[in-house]
Amino acid sequence: MAKVIKFLIIAIIIKLFLSIKVEAIDSIIRVAFEPNLPPYQYEENEQYKGVHIDILNNIADKNNFIIQYVPMNSSNDCLEALSNGEVDIVLGAIKNHEFEEQSTDSISQSSIIMIANNEYANLIKSKKDMGAIKTVFENETISYSYIQKMKNLRYIVVSNQLRAFDILTSGEANVLIGVKNSILYQLEKENLEEKYTMVNNYMVPIEYCIITKKGDKDLLDLLNSELQRIRIRGDYIKIYEKWINEEKYAIRKFLDTAATIAAIIVTILLFVFIFNFRLNLLLKKQVDEKTKELQRVNKDLQNQINETRNYNELKNCIVERSPSGIIAFGTDYKITLFNRSACNLTKFKDFPISQSVFDIPLINNILMNIDNKLFNEDLKIINKEITLKTEENRSVSYRYDMYQLYNFDNSIRGAIITIDDITKELRIKEQEFEKEKNKALNQIIAGIAHEIRNPLTSIKTFIQLIPTKMDNQSFQNQLVKFVPKEVDRVNNLIKSLIDYAKPVINNKHKVNVSEIVKSCTVLIKPTLENKNIELIVSIENDLTIFADKNQLNQALINIILNGLDSMTEKIKNGGIQNKLHMRINTWREYDNIFIQVIDEGVGMTDEEIKKSTEPFYTNKVNGTGLGLPLSKQYIEDNNGILIIESKPLIFTKVTVKFRGYLNE
Repeated sequence: MAKVIKFLIIAIIIKLFLSIKVEAIDSIIRVAFEPNLPPYQYEENEQYKGVHIDILNNIADKNNFIIQYVPMNSSNDCLEALSNGEVDIVLGAIKNHEFEEQSTDSISQSSIIMIANNEYANLIKSKKDMGAIKTVFENETISYSYIQKMKNLRYIVVSNQLRAFDILTSGEANVLIGVKNSILYQLEKENLEEKYTMVNNYMVPIEYCIITKKGDKDLLDLLNSELQRIRIRGDYIKIYEKWINEEKYAIRKFLDTAATIAAIIVTILLFVFIFNFRLNLLLKKQVDEKTKELQRVNKDLQNQINETRNYNELKNCIVERSPSGIIAFGTDYKITLFNRSACNLTKFKDFPISQSVFDIPLINNILMNIDNKLFNEDLKIINKEITLKTEENRSVSYRYDMYQLYNFDNSIRGAIITIDDITKELRIKEQEFEKEKNKALNQIIAGIAHEIRNPLTSIKTFIQLIPTKMDNQSFQNQLVKFVPKEVDRVNNLIKSLIDYAKPVINNKHKVNVSEIVKSCTVLIKPTLENKNIELIVSIENDLTIFADKNQLNQALINIILNGLDSMTEKIKNGGIQNKLHMRINTWREYDNIFIQVIDEGVGMTDEEIKKSTEPFYTNKVNGTGLGLPLSKQYIEDNNGILIIESKPLIFTKVTVKFRGYLNE
């Protein structure tokens, strides 16, 4: 009994205290709010509606307040009006730390979500690169730091949820980031729920509250007390469910999903039914057709087997009858293929299948320098030559190609070598080269014969005069001066001719380029007489290379003779009044040494330049087509490079480039 009396006394005191506070608060409360947040607070038919409006009206009814609503354009305008004393509270403000001491407890809660039209939502879910995404959101509903973490967004910031929704539905933006309940309410109201998809159901939470004037603790405490009261009595949940039915959205989503699944199931069942019905109708026909098709396939298969057998027989026939030796082996170097020509080349009576390729001297010599590279890297060898000594000490030359063999997964499974004996071919080639050389030699000798006759005539004249002018001192002086000079002249001509006529055997050593050029010009000058051609030579001294002197002589003579033939042809064609010039130049450029021959002959087209170094190609009536190919081979054998430039009817420039001898 004492406890009951004590409780009643405390209740009476609290009632009196609250009454005093209520009387201290103005009966008219001016409320600033932003009426563009349905279903929380908005204007419709000139009335203010929504969750927040009903909550505040409930508190006002219980406390005999008169609420004067003051709609404003934005939440910032509301807060500014509160600061200026134009209003008493701000309804539906987003909770933040700046106004924490002036803010009531939460009056509503929701979450920030992301929605997009169905087509664009599918693109976002597929994570395709769509470039910059135009995204609209209300200011202060989500932090900029959070937005910046999301890539490829182009922002459109607005002042309220209605404006954001209008921009999305008008197509000005592809994506809307906004308050979940407000977006769902507007979609339902505009019947647009089927056209838009929720891409992200929860990004961050958002809370709304009431903000009082700074220092108005009495009103703040009253509002918090009333909010607690309407929650305890169940008024809050009634108001909330009047405007927001989250279960309805969940049920609708479930029903939509279920309807979609049901439609798919029905479609599948219908398809299965039609398929089975059709299958039953056509079963007998299909069986007959399949039987016929099986017979046809069986016949085709038999034909393919016969074709494969014929192909394999043809392949084996080609391999066996090939004039080239063909040898294949695996990565273990065991022979898997060895044709008859390979047996003839290697002097094997039987096919050495499954033997090691290293047991065959010819293959062993070929693999000696490439064994480590054969199966470790991409290797292809084409037209490689090798010369070996037989037991009878006879040289035999071979040309071979080598390719790697691959499995279906591109792993190396072995290699194949094709080999030909080219000893006879090389001998014929050398004979043709000798013919070309002899032809050039005959052309040079024709000029030298006349050149030798002149000094011999002078020597003969002096000898005939000796008996009559032996005592003549002047004659003696002339005899001593001219005869040795003419003898040296003849000697130089003969020496140069002998050097050129020597057999071409590769014997590399230090060679003075100046001496080679001088030797060649000695042989060439006699052929220029009475041809209206002038030879101009510009030589730098001390140009040394490492090469075969005889091969270089042969190459340079061939190049010079080609130039002379070209200029002679141009003169024969007529229209040439002035002398034509041939220039031979040598020079050093860094570590390289150059020899250049320029003629003013008929020249060549680009196509003729490409073909000029091919064996047996010639545009001369009696030419063999081996002069330039031979020269190119000799130059490359001595690590040189041949460069040909030409313009028809103007000039041809042949440049030979060598690496200078480093230890001069």
